[in-house]
Amino acid sequence: MKPFIGIQAGHQNIESNCAFALRGGTGAPGEKDNNIRIRDRLGQILISKGFQVQLDDANANCQKNTIGKDFDFYIALHCEANTHGKGGGFLAAPDPAFDSVNIESKRIVKAIKDEYFKNTGIEEHEEWITTAMTQYYMWSSLTAKTPCGIIEMGVAQDAHDKVILADTDRVANAIARGICKAFNIPFDAPQSPQEDPRDRRIKELEKEVEDLKKQIVELQKRPVSCPPAADPRKEQALIDIQHIINNL
Repeated sequence: MKPFIGIQAGHQNIESNCAFALRGGTGAPGEKDNNIRIRDRLGQILISKGFQVQLDDANANCQKNTIGKDFDFYIALHCEANTHGKGGGFLAAPDPAFDSVNIESKRIVKAIKDEYFKNTGIEEHEEWITTAMTQYYMWSSLTAKTPCGIIEMGVAQDAHDKVILADTDRVANAIARGICKAFNIPFDAPQSPQEDPRDRRIKELEKEVEDLKKQIVELQKRPVSCPPAADPRKEQALIDIQHIINNL
């Protein structure tokens, strides 16, 4: 069975959330667009790797399509507000009080963390993790069997991070690498061995030799007038064969 991954774009459509208290959480400037764009690309990449994927907006806590459904992992995508004076991001698993499968959540979060920061160039800042992340509102809406985590992919308005976050493939692939690692699914396709060009040339020369041998046989079958005279085509064929053999 294909691993089933839920991906939420943080803040998307939050203005109409069924929980009135959440409606004002529209995110940092530029954050929502990053979250949506990277979520969509991440979904495409994971599908190409053999995962089953569900894409959610910020109202997934109100949607029957999400509530009560078991996922193999559920991840919420966000960008950090520019309140630290520098760029950076982090991943966090839920508070164990909100997560019945916390060990599995931490395992998958670590696998993503191991790939994300080294493949994007975003700096990791675990000290930025708050209870708003470990007690994220979605955690209480997911089933008890669903491991989950949140990622702050970078600071949307930081000059350094902004360039990286605009590189959709770079960021989405980095997250996908971590998810693939967590589920023991190869991210990079195995490379087929490259043929040595010298081997290819040897095969070509061997074929030429065989063709020339056939020409000689045909020439030998032809009648010759008396007195016998050297056939220049046969002589040239023999010279060609010797030349090819010498170059093997």
